[in-house]
Amino acid sequence: MTAEPIASKQQKASSLNVNDLFDRLAQKMPAYEVRQPQLDMAQSIKYTISAGKTGIFEAGTGIGKSLAALIPAALSGKRVVVSTATISLQEQYIKKDLPLLQEALINDTNKRGLEIAIMKGRGNYVGLRRFHEHLQEQAIDNELVDWINESLTGDLAELDFMPDFETWYEISSSSEDCLRNKCPNFATCFYFGARRQAERADILVVNHSLLLADAASLGGILPKYEVLIVDEAHHLAAIATDTFSTSISNFGIKRLASRALKKVRAPVGLVDHVQADAHDLFDFLARDVRFKKTRMREPVEEAIPLLASLTELKEWLDNQDFEDVLDIDLARDRLKLKAKSLSSTIDKYLHCLGLLREPSLDWVVFVDRQEGARGKVEVAAAPLDVSHYIEDALLSKSGLETSIFMSATLATAGEDPFGFFKSSVGIQGPVVQDQYPSPFDFPRQSILYLPRGLPNPNSGDFLPEACRYIEAILEASSGRAFVLFTSRYALNTAYDTIADRLPFESRRQGDMPRGKLLDWFRSTDNAVLFGTSSFWEGVSVDGEQLSCVIIDRIPFQVPDDPVYEARCEKMKEDEEKNWFADLALPHATTRLKQGVGRLIRTQEDRGMVAILDPRLTEKFYGRKIIQCLPPMRLTHSMEDVKRFFGA
Repeated sequence: MTAEPIASKQQKASSLNVNDLFDRLAQKMPAYEVRQPQLDMAQSIKYTISAGKTGIFEAGTGIGKSLAALIPAALSGKRVVVSTATISLQEQYIKKDLPLLQEALINDTNKRGLEIAIMKGRGNYVGLRRFHEHLQEQAIDNELVDWINESLTGDLAELDFMPDFETWYEISSSSEDCLRNKCPNFATCFYFGARRQAERADILVVNHSLLLADAASLGGILPKYEVLIVDEAHHLAAIATDTFSTSISNFGIKRLASRALKKVRAPVGLVDHVQADAHDLFDFLARDVRFKKTRMREPVEEAIPLLASLTELKEWLDNQDFEDVLDIDLARDRLKLKAKSLSSTIDKYLHCLGLLREPSLDWVVFVDRQEGARGKVEVAAAPLDVSHYIEDALLSKSGLETSIFMSATLATAGEDPFGFFKSSVGIQGPVVQDQYPSPFDFPRQSILYLPRGLPNPNSGDFLPEACRYIEAILEASSGRAFVLFTSRYALNTAYDTIADRLPFESRRQGDMPRGKLLDWFRSTDNAVLFGTSSFWEGVSVDGEQLSCVIIDRIPFQVPDDPVYEARCEKMKEDEEKNWFADLALPHATTRLKQGVGRLIRTQEDRGMVAILDPRLTEKFYGRKIIQCLPPMRLTHSMEDVKRFFGA
């Protein structure tokens, strides 16, 4: 699809100014309150866009950062891409913030209607041709068939159930066997329908994965844009690590072999050779690795046979012209595309195997073994430093004039509060940056309880003692609490120890889907929710229903994670860097700020955060972390906690 030139789509910049539009919003929404920090942030972003600079902004809870960015972006007359990390924030933009902006701009005679769109990764959409072809080969669940026949978007998110993985793999849209305008379903294609909407949009909402995939493909997915707004920017480096990583597994080889035989009739001998070599390699790895995730530091010679047999299969695929196939309904083109898709998959496998065979200082390779020797065994390779990938592919993107990075949790301790973030995503040189503190009255609305005297969190005595404190705090708060843990083991141990003794209804993450668990919490008096990673952010519960957040310990990264371990080792080799101060501490601070941010969400909220980790009061870095948290009233006394809750 050829993108329409920006110049032919570009709106004239509006005659309205930022303050005018905020005033319109206030008139249309009686409950809306314009706050000075929000206006200040919007003016900073307006300057950043007009000057074509890079901006980094931390906006505390309650600032309204989405509108502070959207309003100057919309008034600029430039095409804007907004990228988020979570589905919940995407929905906020599409269903709440952008419709408000559209309504406020209706009377602006110098501006046509503001067009908005959302676009997801291709694999989220049904591929109609692939669906019909698969339906001819084998049966598909009737409920899934009915949805596909009735859906207007073909977006997987519409479903209230998850299709079988193998089925969705076969019927979802894929670039590698796409016939584009030769396809009989091109006019009704869900994916290209989304592309066409994206081409018309003034503001396009995407996620970080798609943003990075587009950058890596040199703009092959999204239309050209001039302004980029990256919300939840603290996730960008981690998602980039996933985007630019590569892997191969025993399950993946089985799928490749099956598709090679069924889709393009590859020689049985070649495929059998691949499967036999893969069996030998993964059987060796399953026996050799001791832990669930084991870093591979030395060359693995056992990868050589599979490298050779996969290369042989790839050469066969690349040399096929399928001239012996009767070319009816583009059968020959379809086979060529399927062969190209398989060849592309093999390329990725060869890259990963090559790093397993000959390790690189710029990559970390590890084996992830699941469910014992008979389960899934995966070799993964991740880039050690993704900052240059982001800098080269995204920040230097052709046509991009302004990049705005924002989050409620970007700043950490140090001379430059955004230094950690900048280094992680490759931002260099002068930028426009600022922090906008939350408008909430934290000393009045909240307290921070840091009990003294608990054992070190790494000792065996910590968790039993922490459970005793958790139970006492929940009694004082009458439940109404999130109890957040840094590990699944700690969560389950605490829940099994405490839940049956509590006079309040309690549930833990995993008892039901995340959304339903939140619905239960919001509708249940005095509820207690025990959660881990997915409840540390992206969750908002207003009012007294959530009056207490308990966090077991400082969320340092797991030391045995291979990628984290490799990055720490690389920093230790650099005399100008300190692995703890430059990596471990900023990451933990950011994560802790996210967990603490679950508590106070509105001007009326009132509550307490309790962090049970004694290192916050006993270690030198504890003070640095506390300084980065909202300015809550600090106490070390359980009696203060009881008085706060009137217990």
